[in-house]
Amino acid sequence: MSPPVIRARASRNCGNCRAVKRRCDKQVPSCGQCTRLREKCPGYRDEWELVFRDQTGQTIQRSKEQQKSKNGICLETQHTKSDLVLPPCSRSLSPSVGQRGVNYFFHHFVTGDHSPDRGYLNYIPAVLGADGDHPTLVASMAAVGLVALANSTQQPELVRHARVKYSQAICSLNEALACPVESCKDSVLMSVISLGVFEHFSNFESWVRHVQGAAALVVVRGRTQFRSKVSILMFNQVRADMIIACLHTNRPFPEDMLSLQEEACNYTDPMSTFWLLGVYATRCVNLLFGVHNKVSDFPLSHWIEEAATLQSDFQYILGVLGIQEPYTTVRQSTFDPAVAYNGRYDVYSSPWAIRVWNNARIMQMIVSEIMFYLLNGVLRSNPPPPASAVAAAKAKLQDTVQILAGLGNDMIATVPQVLGRVGPDRLSAASSDAGVSGGYLLIWSLYMVGKCPVTTDKARQWIIGHMRQIVGSSGIAMAVRLLDDVVKIENNASSERTVSYTPSELES
Repeated sequence: MSPPVIRARASRNCGNCRAVKRRCDKQVPSCGQCTRLREKCPGYRDEWELVFRDQTGQTIQRSKEQQKSKNGICLETQHTKSDLVLPPCSRSLSPSVGQRGVNYFFHHFVTGDHSPDRGYLNYIPAVLGADGDHPTLVASMAAVGLVALANSTQQPELVRHARVKYSQAICSLNEALACPVESCKDSVLMSVISLGVFEHFSNFESWVRHVQGAAALVVVRGRTQFRSKVSILMFNQVRADMIIACLHTNRPFPEDMLSLQEEACNYTDPMSTFWLLGVYATRCVNLLFGVHNKVSDFPLSHWIEEAATLQSDFQYILGVLGIQEPYTTVRQSTFDPAVAYNGRYDVYSSPWAIRVWNNARIMQMIVSEIMFYLLNGVLRSNPPPPASAVAAAKAKLQDTVQILAGLGNDMIATVPQVLGRVGPDRLSAASSDAGVSGGYLLIWSLYMVGKCPVTTDKARQWIIGHMRQIVGSSGIAMAVRLLDDVVKIENNASSERTVSYTPSELES
């Protein structure tokens, strides 16, 4: 067996102290040694520089040696998925290529410009700090980063390297899951979450299966996982992915995940806006499933009451967000109409704020679409309800249409900032290319507005144009399916606006 590779801890001393290998007290703004010797202190390394250190080569070598000690088979050749065409072995894979993938992943999905609020996976550094350069997590981040880089920069040769990394991550993940101790580590769950991003570049069905696997792992981890703040954040991510998967496959939210959600309330603030948004979203999933499959079990009034309660709950969330994460609306008729629809754009404090706002709007839109469908059912019922009930249904329907239209306009107004054309501190003349991270953030919002029953033909055509840009610039396969659905709705739309909305359309 080869001797273990001992990795020296990266020095956090200032530049002068590192150069002469002396003890540094790490004082700020200048270390004490530099001050005593009247030297100009060059400062300290960026923390993210330490995170980005290239450990890919060591990880690959260590993983290969472990595998050879078992059966002498190269790790990459064990993957048998038909959709992965791999080279015989990854010896030609340069560590710098793998590190490019890791760096790209961090920049677009974790930090970006060293800002902790850009990426929605901004808790990964804490996982790395706890478990070190776990081979599964490093390989998964490299795989996602490389496939995203390949698509955004039109470098198809990087796709092969991405698939090799994906294969490594899957093999390493299977080994970890076979060990009761390893399978419960945060780095393993974080690897599964990261690989879920990779599945966005495959197809929707693969992504759903991956989400179901992530949910199963969360259940296996049990109640003790919530003692870590990072674990709660990862649970939130898996819960959010499962909500989307259930909404689009006509399934109720899993009972075992609901039980874990109740347990997690003991370890977090159950009244925080972000936590409540997830709780209400699980109720939204079950409401949609009930309307699809149990309409005949209850009168329409029952479902309308349920939908109205959820509408009120999500309106509360939006109201709180208006206080905690306010944004500024700008109307500028001279702004590029291809970027700002009708000259309107909204400016948020961060991309994270946009994500939370649009997630809440998506859930409110789904509930309002359910209400739209139910109220049309009341107005079409035979025999018709009493005149008072008809009048009430028409008034509620009008309110619902206004809610849907407002939500759609608000989500469209987030596009310019996601594209990088505007921001809290600038008005940029950058390209209207959303890129991978922007496309990942926008695609679901644009899809929801595009299929909404009250969206105008003009707005839908604008949305289709941006969805096509995302497909072209990001290569996200799931975006292709969502775009096709919106295009079908556009092609089937008549010049006269329809007033009915069927459960099948809600499910699409």
